[in-house]
Amino acid sequence: MKFGKLKLLLIFSMFFVLAGCLHKTDLPLLTRAAKDQKPVLIAGASFFSGDPESEVRENINILVEKGRIGKISADPIDAPGAIVIDAAGKMVIPGLIDSHIHIFGSGAPPSLPALPNPERNITAFLYAGITTVADMGGPVEELEALNQKLKNNEIAGPRLFYAGKLFTLKDGHPAAMIRHFVLWPFDNAIVSDLLFELEGDDDIKSMILENKNHGAGFSKLVADRIPLTAPTLDSGQIKAIVDASKKEGFMTVAHIGSEENIQACLDGGVRIFIHGPYRSKLSENTIRRMKAAGSIVTPTVAVFDNIVRYARGDLKFSNLDREILDPVILAEYKKPIDKNADDDMAKWVRETARYQEIKFDIVKKLKAAGIPILAGSDSINPACSPGGTLHRELELLVTKCGFTPVEAVAAATFISGKLYTGVTGQSRLGYLKEGLPADILILNGDFREDITQTRNIFQVISKGRVVKRHTPN
Repeated sequence: MKFGKLKLLLIFSMFFVLAGCLHKTDLPLLTRAAKDQKPVLIAGASFFSGDPESEVRENINILVEKGRIGKISADPIDAPGAIVIDAAGKMVIPGLIDSHIHIFGSGAPPSLPALPNPERNITAFLYAGITTVADMGGPVEELEALNQKLKNNEIAGPRLFYAGKLFTLKDGHPAAMIRHFVLWPFDNAIVSDLLFELEGDDDIKSMILENKNHGAGFSKLVADRIPLTAPTLDSGQIKAIVDASKKEGFMTVAHIGSEENIQACLDGGVRIFIHGPYRSKLSENTIRRMKAAGSIVTPTVAVFDNIVRYARGDLKFSNLDREILDPVILAEYKKPIDKNADDDMAKWVRETARYQEIKFDIVKKLKAAGIPILAGSDSINPACSPGGTLHRELELLVTKCGFTPVEAVAAATFISGKLYTGVTGQSRLGYLKEGLPADILILNGDFREDITQTRNIFQVISKGRVVKRHTPN
């Protein structure tokens, strides 16, 4: 039996769990789905296809058959033997897409060393109405194994696409951050399982093939400084990753933190950016350059806003977050933190806080320039919950970034789905149309009047199956 480094680390870590030094979330999975695929008839719903140019239709019936949408009609649909969902007064939208997650995170603050529970995490996303996720960096063998369980319907979770191991410079982000928080020798074991640390004459092709051979669908590189003293890739190294990825049929996405990082990535041939600048301004010249390059941005404003609020002492979790998060982790967030810390990570948080409002204005400018914006949460990072933080992202897009509720939901459905169709070959996700995959979210309220209604979930349908949501007591 072959063990990945992370699995071995988890085994060794159990000794710390037994000693009471490391928290292990051991709670029930949050979702399960029917093994068979009986037809499902959704009756009398308000209906939004996901396309921001389309109107919401009233009193619509939707028939789901064999994992796909069989019929959408204002007229009654005859479906003998179908599971009937009375959706009168409800709103049907596409299942949400989270374009930036990390399944192998714990969601705990740095003060509580904790092991991830990836199976519970992946069900938490589905519990929150998210039917497609993109893992932007994790242990590729473990991601492959988890994805196989999802495909076999052993676990009821969203469709999973993943990058596998990240490309970064030696001691760059997130290697520097891992080594900051994790004791030796466990830090190096985690780093080698999550990252490719470039040092010079690296065989980038073999690295990409390692990811590809374990089911990854794209490459991700890191061009950011966390902490601020960390080194980062230059444009030449970025170009080498982009070029080698293209030869294997992979697109490359880049984690960035500043305008300088964006410029280096554009020089290296990257056009898809994870995060908007969150610790710098962004000039009109660079925005024009991004537009000309056909750039796409997943700004993840919620993760930085949550981290700043946590450091400031005013972080708040929604009811949905509290349903999902481990109570032990929630309790840890209520404890006071050292606001006078002066280490490298504390300096990075303070720098991020300086740009707390500016980053919202940057997203407004990107939107105004016609650059597509995708919704992503970057959970499960500290101060985030798996699933819940994407809804916070939608809320901030509306309240801070100039999006209408329809535009925000489209960023988490129709707009994101266009990208994933090209990347994966999967027929159109994030869009409700006859013949397309039946990933459906039914809401109790109208999100057009209040974007927080996306958290008010009545029913989730994933791959044509009705999902049973296990609501914690």
